[in-house]
Amino acid sequence: MTDVETVLLLELLQWYRLQRHDFLNHCQVIMGNIQLNQPEKALAYMREMLSVPEQEQKIAQISQPHLTAILLSFIIRLRQGGIKATLDFPEEMKQEAFWQDHWRKDYADALYGYTRECLEVSSRSIQLKDLDAEIILYDELGGLSCQFILLDEENVLFDRMAKFMIDPR
Repeated sequence: MTDVETVLLLELLQWYRLQRHDFLNHCQVIMGNIQLNQPEKALAYMREMLSVPEQEQKIAQISQPHLTAILLSFIIRLRQGGIKATLDFPEEMKQEAFWQDHWRKDYADALYGYTRECLEVSSRSIQLKDLDAEIILYDELGGLSCQFILLDEENVLFDRMAKFMIDPR
């Protein structure tokens, strides 16, 4: 197992523990509202709670496990910093066959490093309110690109594209 794979595994276990803890807390809030005979509050809370994992579900559609783990870690870390993140990628990235031509194992280290750089920039902007992040994957001939855009209500604060290409040699 590579260093990045080990880090990703540890991060995913950390996220699992965090999500389990959050899930149990959500159940307690819902039960409390039901016990207080406030079903409308319980339903509103459930609707809000269910909207949060939408991007995580989208990530799960990508069939490349290293990329999926890196993006999941990236989006969860952004969310922990109070930054709402969205992910967009072409439909073909859901297909396993796509990754046979577009992924190499060494991309994991480079992509992980790229996401950490983006997180570092984001952490310096956390004092700003209402930050959004857009993560966009692009199909490239023999690889892929990933664009990270950090925005506040009025401005693009950071925009960085990284390309991961198969060496033609």
